[in-house]
Amino acid sequence: MRKKYFGKVVLLLILFILVIATYGYFHLKDTSKETSLDALKEEFVQVNHSNSSQEETLIDGEEEGIKLLQQKYNNPDIQGILSIDNSDFRQPIVQTVDNEYYLTHNYKREEYALGAIYADYRVNLEAGRKILIFGHSSTKTDTPFNYLENYYDQNFYENHKYITLETQNNTYRYEIFSVYVETSDFTYMNMNFDTQEDWYLHILKLQKKSLYSIDITLEKEDDILIMQTCSNHPKYKNNSKKYLLIVSRRVK
Repeated sequence: MRKKYFGKVVLLLILFILVIATYGYFHLKDTSKETSLDALKEEFVQVNHSNSSQEETLIDGEEEGIKLLQQKYNNPDIQGILSIDNSDFRQPIVQTVDNEYYLTHNYKREEYALGAIYADYRVNLEAGRKILIFGHSSTKTDTPFNYLENYYDQNFYENHKYITLETQNNTYRYEIFSVYVETSDFTYMNMNFDTQEDWYLHILKLQKKSLYSIDITLEKEDDILIMQTCSNHPKYKNNSKKYLLIVSRRVK
């Protein structure tokens, strides 16, 4: 009798152990899957914070003006449209009271890790001597400012040397005179110059930094536009800061 009872206890114990082991296996499997998904989510967030992109092409081939875009997306921060000659590149420019908001918000003013293309809060798009426009680029995702990476090639520059900036009141045309990657000297961000001579030396310095020679004679009265994005060029992969700058002067 005791042997039968003992045998039943052992059998129940074995069944209990099998149930626990089976549960543990599938629980660990699910936990591992969750951990992998969390890791992927974290990687995605990190990638897109550092290599941001637009969530969609806003005006791909559409001839929408600034007023219509403001109404369509309920965003008065849309202040301009930027386009590059001989290309399909035509993107909205937003501008607000700082240079932080549109790093993590899209043109709809929704929180969005991939940001937007935006103008420096200090510039006057209508009458500024210097206009700075920022946007993310990435090796992982397709972003509007990835297009700027083509300018490492001088042949590409020769066929896409003009930029158009549409504002609410005017349309301005710019000619590129310098393409380079900056890793340490960020004086290109300066907005204040004591004299016209200081300004002239500043733009000459930007021209001298170009990766290749562009035969353009600059004048003291020139107004400029700079497009900035993170550089993905392998030459600068070990630099903590590397910004591709496309520098142009107003010709119209």
